[in-house]
Amino acid sequence: MPELPEVERARQTLHRHCINKEISWVRAADDPIVFPEKRGYALAHMLKGKRVLDTGRRGKLFWLALSDNLLLLLHFGMTGDIHVSGEPQTRYRKNTTDEDVDSGAWPPLYTKLEIEFGRSLAIAFSDPRRLGRIRVFAGAAQECPLVKKLGFDPIIDPPLPDQFSASLRARRSPVKALLLRQDFSAGVGNWIADEVLYQSKIHPAQPACTLSDAQAHVLLEQIRNVCTTAVEANAESERFPASWLFHHRWAKAGRKSVVPAMPSGQHIEFVTVAGRTSAIVPDVQVLVPSDVAPSDTEVEDDDEERMPPPPPATLRKPTVRRKFRLKRDATPE
Repeated sequence: MPELPEVERARQTLHRHCINKEISWVRAADDPIVFPEKRGYALAHMLKGKRVLDTGRRGKLFWLALSDNLLLLLHFGMTGDIHVSGEPQTRYRKNTTDEDVDSGAWPPLYTKLEIEFGRSLAIAFSDPRRLGRIRVFAGAAQECPLVKKLGFDPIIDPPLPDQFSASLRARRSPVKALLLRQDFSAGVGNWIADEVLYQSKIHPAQPACTLSDAQAHVLLEQIRNVCTTAVEANAESERFPASWLFHHRWAKAGRKSVVPAMPSGQHIEFVTVAGRTSAIVPDVQVLVPSDVAPSDTEVEDDDEERMPPPPPATLRKPTVRRKFRLKRDATPE
C-alpha cells in the first residue's frame, strides 16, 4: 500500500499539473464508501468552477486547496492511485494484469473521481478495493479535524531529539506498534517502519519506553533519513539504497525454498508485531529482555485500511468517457 513517499509523489504530481487551473467538469461516483460525505452530482456541483490554489500533505493524507476556502482531501487507503491524462502510469505497484491500465486507456480502471481542467488536462483517482477516501472541508488545512489528529510528519515537522525521546519513555507499546500509529508518526507504514527499525538496529517488539536516549535519537534520525531518501527517489524503489532491507524482504512472497537474506548472508525472518508481519534481521535486531509489560500489542496504522474488501460486483470498469460525457448538461449548475 502507498506510504508517505508514494503520497508525496502524488501531491507533487497534482501540484505540477493543476496549480492555478480552473475545474471545468467533474465526475464523482455515487459511492458512499469512497465518498463518506459529498458524492455524485452534489460533489461535482461543489467543485465545478473552483480554482486550484495550492496542494498539501500530512502523513498519508493529501489535498487540493481550492478557491472559496475549500479543501478536497484524498486518502489512498490500500490501493488508491492518481492518474494524469497523457502521462505514463506511475503506480507504486504496477498492475501488469490490467490491460486497460497498461494501455493508457482513459478513464483508468476503477476510477472514482475524474476532474477536467479544460479539454487538455484531466486527473483521476482510482481505487479497485474502495478503501480510499475522498472528502471536502470548508476551511484551512490546519483547522481540519482529519489533519489535526495526525502526529508529526517526518518530512514536514519532525520533533526535536529530546522531545522524541520523552515521547518514547511515556509508551509501553512495542516500538513497531507506536511507529504505525498515525497520531504518532504520520505517514509511516509497514515497510517504512521495518526499514527504520533495521537501520536503527532495534527489534520491532522492543517496548518503546526501554529505548535509551541514544537509541531514540538514532531511531528519529532513521525515520527522517528513510522518508527523505525515498521522497528524493520519487518513491521509485529501484533507486533506494542497495543496503536497504526493502530490496530483500520480498523474497518471502517467492519460492518457499528460498530463504530471504541480506547480501551479507544474514537471514531475514518474519515475526508478528502489533498484528502486522514484520521483517527483521535477527543478527542485527536483538530483542532485549525487560520487565515492562507491553500494552497496545495490536494497532492498525490506518483506521480505514482494515475494512473488508467489497464484493466482486462493485469492481466494475467505469463507463467509458463517451457515454458519461452525455450527462454533462444534466449536472446541476
